[in-house]
Formats: sequence, structure tokens, C-alpha cells
Amino acid sequence: MRYPSSIRQMQTDPRYDAAKQLLQQVLHRESPDFSLLISLYGVRQAQSMHAVLGRFLELHHEEFGTPRPRQFNASTEISDARSRVEELTAFQNLQEHLLFGGLPETEDLRPFYGAYAEQVRTILQLFLTLDLKRQCGITSAAHLNRVGVVVGKMGMDLPGEHLYSTIGVMHDALEDLLEKATDEHGVIYGTRSYQKFLNRYAAPELHAHLRLVTNFYDLLLAEIHNRLRSEGKYMKKEDLLWGLEEMYLHEPVDIHPYLEKMHYLLEDSELDGDVYSQAKWKCYSELYIREMAVYTHSRGDYRTFEIKAIDLSDNGHGRDALAMTSRVKNLIKHQIYVNYGIRLRSTWHALNNRIAELQEDALVHSEHIIINDLLQKQSYIDFAMSTMLKLLSLKSIFFTDR
Repeated sequence: MRYPSSIRQMQTDPRYDAAKQLLQQVLHRESPDFSLLISLYGVRQAQSMHAVLGRFLELHHEEFGTPRPRQFNASTEISDARSRVEELTAFQNLQEHLLFGGLPETEDLRPFYGAYAEQVRTILQLFLTLDLKRQCGITSAAHLNRVGVVVGKMGMDLPGEHLYSTIGVMHDALEDLLEKATDEHGVIYGTRSYQKFLNRYAAPELHAHLRLVTNFYDLLLAEIHNRLRSEGKYMKKEDLLWGLEEMYLHEPVDIHPYLEKMHYLLEDSELDGDVYSQAKWKCYSELYIREMAVYTHSRGDYRTFEIKAIDLSDNGHGRDALAMTSRVKNLIKHQIYVNYGIRLRSTWHALNNRIAELQEDALVHSEHIIINDLLQKQSYIDFAMSTMLKLLSLKSIFFTDR
């Protein structure tokens, strides 16, 4: 596990070991040792903290399970490749160009994307022209390029070929551009014209892979959501199901399987409050990642599924810049990938390394979200309650069963 600077800084706190031990006692549903609480908060505060943690464990006893063990020898191949890439002057120059809104020349992209360099340049140009940004504020094009170059550095392509590197750099193209980019007539492509978009911007051998890494469920839900908003409506479950049925009547036949699976899943789901967000999460966790895993397994080639792991890892290593809700969601996405990856029981060594790396990354970062709160001395009871609630939101990572 490659520890980021935020965790390394935390580990220098003289109370770090005590907080780490306290977390393990909580995870095992053990009554916290007073000695640990005293070393963390002082004699007066230890009694209050003991009562708060004890009451929380009593109230939420059934939500705890078997604590997930650490994998100290887990692969760090994705992180190692990212570090090696960032030592390359050619890559640094590309990133500097992109981060300041500049479009690299085709010849500067060719060492990383070979015969696909011009296509990659066009996709990057669309992201820059449309000013698409990450949550942290930098251009999305920088993330795309880093994923693509890391895929190449990890050796997925045969010598002289750049197929999977190009899939890596284009992995968000359909999802981010279909509802924003326009065709030669100035008409936004939209989901129903995804093939027209692919025909224009990507070589035929890329199409199946790009369809696979695209979360079409998100795109279709967004289309229904936007339509309802334009009509001044707030999405309810019945509106969502009606929207899926309406789309089935008008969308191309190759979109029908997505609509059918969404309808089947969501009609039996309890959706209230923010129906749109809940539906997106259900489709991501129960359809999108699972289907990518199953399809690559059926083909006996997991490289496209591996690219998703590299994408998740790249999203994750900058998670400290995100709001806490987004950080938690990012970590749970890691676990969803891991869970479906494990179920494949693959003998593909590289895939199993990706699974182990994401699992260890998710567990370590989840632990340190909790440890950081346990190290707070002011408002310590409030932090304790807050961090226990975070622990429950991360229970799929902390526990192997419940």
C-alpha cells in the first residue's frame, strides 16, 4: 500500500497507535480500554467517550460483522505505474499543456497512443472545448490522459500496439460527451446516437470496449431526469418507470436491453426522497460493474475490466480533495468492483492484482477516515459520533459479512 502524505502525516501523531487500536476494538465490538481513551482524550473525558462508544455499539450491534483483514502484500502495480509515468518528461509536458487548456500536438501524443494519436487528440479537444472539469476543478482531460498513459505503462498492449492505452484515454468519452458534443448539423448526439458518435471519433476496433466501459444506465437516467426537470417535475418512482417505458418505445433496439434491466431492477426497489440519485446508485452497483465483469469473464479477456480498476484508482488517489460524501462514495465504488471481481474466481493474475490493490486501498483509506476523527481533541464526542456513522456507511468495506 502506497500511503499518501495525509496518512503519513497522521502516523506521526504520538497518539496515532492508540487511535488505531481503538478503531480495532470498535470493529470487533469490544468495550474500549480506558487506557486508550485516557491516552487519546485525558482522564476526565475518557469516561464520557467510553459511554458514547459503548452505547453506539449496543444500538448498532447487528450492523457489524467480521472485520476485513488487511492484505499487507497486496499489489501496488497501478500506483507504481502512475509514479513511473509521472517521471517521464514527455508525460509531464502533456499534462502541463492540458492543465492550462492547451491541446497537445499529435506527434507529442504518438509515443503513448501510436496510430490512434490523432483520434485521442480530437477527444481531448472536445473535453477542453466543452470545458469539462473534475470535482477538484482541473480539466477532465488530465485524468483521461493519465489513465491512458498508465494503461500503456502497465503493459496491456502488445509491443507497437496502443489499443488498450487508447481505450484508457477514451474511457469517459461516451459518458461525458454524448449529451454535450454536437454532430455536423449542430445537433447534440444524445444516447440514441452513440453509434454515430463512435463512428465519427473512434476506430471500429475500439467500439465494443468503449461501449463496455460506458455507464449507459447513468446516461439514460440523466435523460429522464432532464426531461422531467424541463417540465417542472421532481422525479418520483412512478415518473421514472414511466420514463423508461416511454424511452423503450422510441429508443433504438440496441438500447432496449438497458431499459429492460433498469425497469426490472427499479420497479422492485424502494425508492423515495432523491429517487434520481438512488436509482443511479442501484444501477451502478447492481448492473453496470457486474455486467462489465461478467462480459469480460465470458470473453476470457479481462483487460477492459482492468482499465476500470485503473480509472477507479486514479479517481481514488485524489479523494482527499473531495467532500466527505464523495470520498465515501468513491471508496464504496472500489468495494463494488472488488466484490464482483472476486466472484469471477479468475486465474487471470493481473486482474487478481487489481482486485487486491483496490481492496487494500479502500480499507486503508476507510480506516484512516475514522482514525483522523478519533485523533480530534476538541468536540471529541461529536467527532466520535460522526465517525461511527461514517463507519456504518463504510461497513461494506470494513466487514466481510454482516
